[in-house]
This record gives sequence, structure tokens and C-alpha cells, in this order.
Amino acid sequence: MLQQIALLEQLQNVDLKIHESQSKLNKIPDDLSQVKVQMDELYEKIERDRTTLKEAEKWRVEHEKAIDMQQALLAKSKGKLATARNEREANAAQREIDTIRRALSEREEEAIHILEVVEQTGESIKQKEDMYSKLQDAFKDMEVESGKQVEGMKTQVKKLETERKKIAKNLDQPTSLLYEKIRQRQPRAVVAAVRGTCGGCHMILPPQIYNLIQRQDRILQCPSCFRIVYYDEAITSGKGGDE
Repeated sequence: MLQQIALLEQLQNVDLKIHESQSKLNKIPDDLSQVKVQMDELYEKIERDRTTLKEAEKWRVEHEKAIDMQQALLAKSKGKLATARNEREANAAQREIDTIRRALSEREEEAIHILEVVEQTGESIKQKEDMYSKLQDAFKDMEVESGKQVEGMKTQVKKLETERKKIAKNLDQPTSLLYEKIRQRQPRAVVAAVRGTCGGCHMILPPQIYNLIQRQDRILQCPSCFRIVYYDEAITSGKGGDE
């Protein structure tokens, strides 16, 4: 039975390494996906800024045309004022001039604001495009590095699986089936009994069970977590570390 426990420990160590490697393998696509999401979100912001810039440029051109028209009207009204034949015509021309100047002033203020929007949006696009370019480079580097990591881990997992088969074939069938059943619920299926407690769930073992565990003549389980529990004299005597 001691040999079976030793084999279980070896098998579990291999399984834990496989589990760790698989977890790392599963994490790699997640890391790449996160960067891809950041890139997509940034690209959407760039597109929104480009739409804003396009509209602002359109408004700027329209305002410039409107300002030109207002200035032409102003020149015409000034001409009326200069050629006014009487006070009535002069006053009418002056009112036109004042009205046009107010409208022109408003247009010019709006044009300045639009120009600011154009400049700010253009700068925002440039900054975001620089960030996007850096993210693209980082993503490509991550893809290359991740590819190398994946290949290395797959090779490692393949070796571990070969080692696992060699160990597993020496386990008796009932012990193997019990181990696999427990491992489906929790990766660490085999633990030491530490000073009368289960090294997995840390619950106190019934004295009768603990006594049977110390005899080391059968496979026993913790009645709380159902892990396979074995007696480790080194841990119990303080010569080794707790599980």
C-alpha cells in the first residue's frame, strides 16, 4: 500500500504540473484578446474623432463662405452710407452696417471655436494613432512570443503526459479510479494527514480514521473533503512542511 501511495504522489505531482501548464496555455489567448479589445476600442475612438474632424472641417468651410458673404454685404452697406443722399438713407445704411457687423462678429467667434475643435481633434487623432501603432507592434510581438511559449508548453505537456502514463499503469484499478474521481472535483486529490488533521481541508480527522491512516495498510479518505489521506511521519514529527 505504501507503494500505491508513493505512486499516487508521483502521479499527482505530474498532474499538477500539467494543470499549471494548461492554465498558462489557456491564459495566453486571453492576454492576446485583451490587447485586441484595447486596439478595437481605440480604433473606434479614432473613427469617431475622424467623423468629428470631417464635420468640423465642413462647418469651417461653410462659416468661411458665410463670413465672405457678410463682408461683401458690409462693403455694400458702406457704399450705401457713402452715397447716402440724406439723413434717412444714411441712418438706414448705418443700421445695416451695425446689423451686419454683429452677425459678422458672431460668425467670426464661431469660426474661431470651430478652428479650435479642428486643431484639438486633429491632435487627438494623432495621439490615438500613435498609441494604436504602438499597440499593433506590441500585439505582433506578443503573438510571436506567445507562439514560442505555446510550442514550448505543448512539448512540456506531451512529456508530462508520457510520464503520467508510465506512473498510472502501475496503480491498481480501484485506486486509480478513486483518484481520478476525486481529481475531477479538485486538482490536489492526495494529501498528508498532519497532526490528526486533513492536509487538504484542515478538518480534524476522527481518531479511528487517523489510527487506520497511520497503519498505512489501505487507501483511506478524509470524511470531510473525500481526498485520499496518507500518513507522513516526517511531517507529523515536524521534520517536513505542511501540505
